[in-house]
Amino acid sequence: MLYVKHAFDRDLTLKLRDHILTIFKNVRPVGGFPPALQYFQPFHVEPFRRLDQVGEFSVEFMLVVTELIAIQEITNYPSGSLTQSLYQDFGYRDRFSVIQKAIWRGR
Repeated sequence: MLYVKHAFDRDLTLKLRDHILTIFKNVRPVGGFPPALQYFQPFHVEPFRRLDQVGEFSVEFMLVVTELIAIQEITNYPSGSLTQSLYQDFGYRDRFSVIQKAIWRGR
């Protein structure tokens, strides 16, 4: 999802990654269903709007879905951090290592 945007505008995509990591730091577990967004605000999209020119998903979609995933992960797996770890690796580790971590099943 981010690799196409990264090829288009590396610096802006890394800023988006940093914003996504901020989401992970700010969400809290929920006790009810359906979960509500805790961090996202529509104005968060504006600095990254240029990235909507490429890739299959808009920045708004990515921010909302990522926050819902973060809420789900912190609620159901409080000691787990796979998704956050993937975003932390993005831009620092090679693409193969990040993808391998995402699909590895522990076999």
